[in-house]
Amino acid sequence: MPDVVTENCPVLLVDDDRAMLQSTAQWLSLSGCKVRSFADPVLLLKSIKPGKACVVVSDIRMPGMDGMELLRAVHARDPGTPVILITGHGDIPLAVGAMKAGAFDFFTKPFSPEELLDCVKRAAALAAQERRGVQQVNANKADGEVPAGELEQTGSLPGRVEQYEKAAIMGALLRHDGRIAGVMEELAIPRRTLNEKMRKYGISSRDFRK
Repeated sequence: MPDVVTENCPVLLVDDDRAMLQSTAQWLSLSGCKVRSFADPVLLLKSIKPGKACVVVSDIRMPGMDGMELLRAVHARDPGTPVILITGHGDIPLAVGAMKAGAFDFFTKPFSPEELLDCVKRAAALAAQERRGVQQVNANKADGEVPAGELEQTGSLPGRVEQYEKAAIMGALLRHDGRIAGVMEELAIPRRTLNEKMRKYGISSRDFRK
């Protein structure tokens, strides 16, 4: 059953893998989201209307315009549109780069449909809040007032990057039964950097060994 937030904030979904596009769109639709699917990111970009709330979910590895380019193009057209990126390549540097470039969140394939849906709902709520904030700013321009809580997402960027890093490391450790060499190869990260991050997040490879 659709909720008010996702019903009023459509999801614009793009992926050049048509099977993935169809399955993701079907899941989001059955979960109550209003979804528009695109195989071409250029066509999605043309659907972005400044001031009109929506959430973009994009694959990152696409021919022509990739997800990072689409992220920058979407924000150039409307900085308030949340963009969620999906890739089959789980490397932390790319994730950090995407988050620093303004991505709302970042998922690696295979991902949990429930987690993606939760992320879309949070992004839709943010987009709706941002639109209300913009409207309030315009209404109060003459008085020079700034609404409280505007652009809350910016302040949470470091936390979201750290959350992704920790999840990526733990997921890789689980898949490789705690073997550090396998994690290094999957995440494309040097041993020293990996060890530092594991200490930072309190992760022990022993906990993942069978």
